[in-house]
Amino acid sequence: MKVLVKVILVAAIGLLVFVCLKSIQGPIDFNKESQIRNEAVKQRLIDIRTAQVAYREIKGEYTASFDSLINFVKHGEVALLQKRGELKEEQMEAGMTEAKAMSIIRSNDIAAMKKQGLWDEANNRPQLQRDSIYVAVVENRFSNRRNFNPDSLVFVPYGEGSKFVMATDTLTTSSGFTINVFEAKTPYASYLSDLNKNELNLLIENVTSLPGDRYPGMQVGSIQTANNNAGNWE
Repeated sequence: MKVLVKVILVAAIGLLVFVCLKSIQGPIDFNKESQIRNEAVKQRLIDIRTAQVAYREIKGEYTASFDSLINFVKHGEVALLQKRGELKEEQMEAGMTEAKAMSIIRSNDIAAMKKQGLWDEANNRPQLQRDSIYVAVVENRFSNRRNFNPDSLVFVPYGEGSKFVMATDTLTTSSGFTINVFEAKTPYASYLSDLNKNELNLLIENVTSLPGDRYPGMQVGSIQTANNNAGNWE
């Protein structure tokens, strides 16, 4: 009988130790894996922001359509200004600006250029040249993103097919200016739901209990306030 009691006590102690270790290890494992996933989601949102900024430069507004955004990244172009030559210090001291210089140069009046010292006699050409060239969006804005795939922009990493929610709107500033805004977001549950449920619920509870209207997930931009397209991790 005593042996049986000892066995039961040992088993109970072993179970208690296991439960304690698991309760400690659970949050550690959750934090480690959620950090990895958060970084992947954050990078995807940064890519969306990069694409939206380029889209607005060309189209004049943001888009709420991932189809339009992805098509633009794959096939669109952005303008780059090629610059050759600079104004000399004495020219600027005399009141010459680049805008004035380019206005004279674009008139194609060589005599006027020579009079203002804007003609390069040695090379028989204007002192300044400013030309716009067009390059592919994916090449210009995502050249540092190895293995970047525009078609993946809509999908949440680790989300098992979940898609980001994207929206656009216009806001009026306190000074009366109207500005275009966008947001893209996804809740924590979309890519952390297969992890420890208690830890996930605690994370969501901690975020929503903070002052202000905190979003329980990852988000870039906002259609509620003008935040210069900031991410909620920044």
